[in-house]
Amino acid sequence: MSEENEQIDEQVEEAGGLSEAPVGPEPTADEEVAEPRIKPKRQWVTLRGSSIDAHVGDDLLSTVGRDLKSYVSKPRLAALLVSPNAPSEAVESVFRSLTDTGFLVKKLNLPSGRAAASFATVEELLEGFARIGLSGDDVACAIGDVWGLSAASFATHSWCGGVAFDEIPLDPVAAVIAGPTPAPLDVPGGEGLVTHRGSARFVHAELDVIMADQGSDNELLARALFATSAIADSDKAFERLWDRTPGIVSNDRSVVAEQVTDCLKSRGKIISSTSIAVRQSINYGITFSRALRTLVGPEVPQSTLMAEAMRFAGRLSCAQGAMTIDDMLTQDELLDRLELGFVTCPVDADKLASAIRAERFRHSNKFMLELPRTLGRVRLAQVDEDMLREHVGAWCDSRQQG
Repeated sequence: MSEENEQIDEQVEEAGGLSEAPVGPEPTADEEVAEPRIKPKRQWVTLRGSSIDAHVGDDLLSTVGRDLKSYVSKPRLAALLVSPNAPSEAVESVFRSLTDTGFLVKKLNLPSGRAAASFATVEELLEGFARIGLSGDDVACAIGDVWGLSAASFATHSWCGGVAFDEIPLDPVAAVIAGPTPAPLDVPGGEGLVTHRGSARFVHAELDVIMADQGSDNELLARALFATSAIADSDKAFERLWDRTPGIVSNDRSVVAEQVTDCLKSRGKIISSTSIAVRQSINYGITFSRALRTLVGPEVPQSTLMAEAMRFAGRLSCAQGAMTIDDMLTQDELLDRLELGFVTCPVDADKLASAIRAERFRHSNKFMLELPRTLGRVRLAQVDEDMLREHVGAWCDSRQQG
């Protein structure tokens, strides 16, 4: 052994022996459970006469200004519509992104909650546009829930022939609905009757924002919307949702991002179809859930009403000889896998049947219900009075407490 090697061995012994790797500080609890950041997923969502450039993932809000600048070429004025429950960090990130790309940003208030889907909100926004001098060559960006974003979509589409509009949803329900299928607006005596097409040019669904309130009914309602959209779209869409259910239920960020993106694509595909029969299938589950809402208390989640609507529609379709029993049971199992609940409070069968008919006749002179024909195909179907009351009675009997 050379003299140099002997000196090295002596130094190692003095240092306490060999070490395989330097040992750093122990990871904190937050570091141990931290999930990897999800690279943004981009999806072009087809609409009737236009399209949405949708982005779903992490670290999206810093790109809002760049994306809007690419649409208008020369940035000038940006109206930033902010909901009162929008996270301050998200608002600040969007504000900086817009100003850094050359926009002069003017903030306006955006109402939230069910009451925001009204012409009062639209009028308030239009007055704000006039006050700040917004033109048709400028842009608008809204951070809000499904109701606020839907009203903002109507307002921006109406202003100066249309303003480039970017939606930043605060929850997963807003992420999948407000862009392609904005919620209808209310008028006195006509709740939810003013339908309108989606007008957003961009959707930036930041996972940190839309997944912030885990365990809420918004999360469960989003799962119900995943189901209705996939069942109305295609068997392939249904299969993809089925395979993703474990990740969705466990709030795997990557899986949730994939399903939100897929659901946006499905809803855009449905409402942009040249067939009116296909377009009508976007309302799968709506008639029954709205009728049932009038008979149960606010403690029953909307996600439960939607799930019950699908269960009821599946059985009614089987009775008509359209849907197979196997498909009906598969739909039931999907809803169970998504952990969507059941109504357990007593419901009067005669009142529910009357409410279903009343809800349907608010929108049409023909009594037809949205029924699944297969897993991937939903159509309006005529239902006679006797069959309706028979199945409503059976459903009510099966949902009694005890």
